[in-house]
Amino acid sequence: MTTRRVTGWWALSSIAGIATLGAAIAFSAQSCGSSSDSTFTPPADDGGGTQDTGGPACTGGTVACGAKCVDITSDPKNCGVCGTDCGTGGVCCASVCNVDTAACSFSVRDVKPRQGNQSGGDYLTISGEGFAAGMQVFIGDGAAPVLVKDAHTALVQTPPGPVGAQDIKIVSGSMRSTLPGAFSYVQAGLQLPWQEKPMAVVRGEDPGLGVLQDGRVLIVGGTTVPDQATNALDSAEIYTRSTDSVTTSKGTMKIKRWHSSVVTLMNGKALVIGGAQPSTVAELYDPAADTFTPTKMPMNTARNYTRAVLMTDGRVMITSQGERTAEIYDPANDAFTQLPTKQIHTFGFLVRLRDGRVMLGGGDMSQASIEIYDPKMGQFVDGPPLAQGRSMLTAHTLPDSRVIVLGGSSISAGGVHVPLDTIEIFDPKTNMWTTQTYKLKKGRTWHASALVRDGTIIVMGGYTIDQSCTPDDSVDQVDPVKGTVVSFGTLPRPNCEWTAVTLQDGSVLGVGGGACGASTANPSLDFLPGVPISK
Repeated sequence: MTTRRVTGWWALSSIAGIATLGAAIAFSAQSCGSSSDSTFTPPADDGGGTQDTGGPACTGGTVACGAKCVDITSDPKNCGVCGTDCGTGGVCCASVCNVDTAACSFSVRDVKPRQGNQSGGDYLTISGEGFAAGMQVFIGDGAAPVLVKDAHTALVQTPPGPVGAQDIKIVSGSMRSTLPGAFSYVQAGLQLPWQEKPMAVVRGEDPGLGVLQDGRVLIVGGTTVPDQATNALDSAEIYTRSTDSVTTSKGTMKIKRWHSSVVTLMNGKALVIGGAQPSTVAELYDPAADTFTPTKMPMNTARNYTRAVLMTDGRVMITSQGERTAEIYDPANDAFTQLPTKQIHTFGFLVRLRDGRVMLGGGDMSQASIEIYDPKMGQFVDGPPLAQGRSMLTAHTLPDSRVIVLGGSSISAGGVHVPLDTIEIFDPKTNMWTTQTYKLKKGRTWHASALVRDGTIIVMGGYTIDQSCTPDDSVDQVDPVKGTVVSFGTLPRPNCEWTAVTLQDGSVLGVGGGACGASTANPSLDFLPGVPISK
């Protein structure tokens, strides 16, 4: 009996779902793309995929296939593994059979790490050939924000995606390449009860909140007294999950901010926008230096009560209250470009769809209109309106590509009136919104919510009583797949007018809070740890 072993860059992965030899062969057989995305599938293996340990001792990166030493990265008769024959006219490109020699110049070969949360937000490094600025990356059918570092390396942020193995596909002009089943989305839940984490300073009413690439969370601005812009802050704090600690940033911002936004850029810095008073001042936070620096060019319009989202090309879309315009920040030239929107969406929502477009909708005074920005067109176009106008709602793009909106206020400025318990879902396949039969346990407005890695949405606090400044401490867990809503613990204290994020380890962090009419904002942040996932 001949003992056989597996070698080569494609060697069997420990990722769940890519654990068999057949899967590993399929994994490597299509990763090198061509101008038409066609790949050459090798004939059925007759026991190849291994190297014979009884063969000659080989050097120089070659391996023994029978009596010969061969380079399995380029030998068309032993491509990737011994015995994998690329057939007549086939070539072996980086251990992958292909019908087009030119395809060797543009290919995706590997990805690390090979699993991440289905709620998205993880950072992957992909390697290959022929990478260039403007290259698109898809995980399954989800467009991913990407930063091309050089011709062989790119950094990618995962969009939300369905549990299981997904292809990684790169596209540049007419060229494309696919690495089948290369990345797996995983899921896990949360561990009750809720916890409080003390901050150095009270930061009420939607301070800017963003998860940095290293997993820490940047918290900027906020106010110590609700509804008082004069009490807004120019300081920042950082929550570090690994040490479970909150520290004060040594850098301060150029202006005071509340109801502001933080967006982590693909270059590792974070864009901070939105002032206590409308302001054109935007700043970049540098995690390495722990400092804030104004962008080279200010925004075109003074803005507060901002909404912002990272686009797949690495730029940032920004909207704000009272303005029928949006701005796009381009980190490549450190500048902003303004473009018109069709409506004003004060207290509305802004999300990136899985196909890379950006959806803007809702807003004050029972705004139900929706508009969608297509980067290919460079403008907003009308989308299907919500069934119910709503402001101070929350919204998320789901792993299955649908968009869910939760609660909000149905009338009047300020959004404390008529908190809504209804949920709507947009399906891009039908281009329609559908009001769901399941509802929040209570109507909620000025609440916080987070998409978590078990595919549910945790909806927290808010105002739940019509025309009342009384915050709520209840939490709902919304499952958009099962179509259910269940209670999910109780907050350490009632909270409203706040923001939440999901950390890279699956934990949830909510920051801010401060009821209208109160003399002080809430003094701490709320935390719910994620259940660990076995790597």
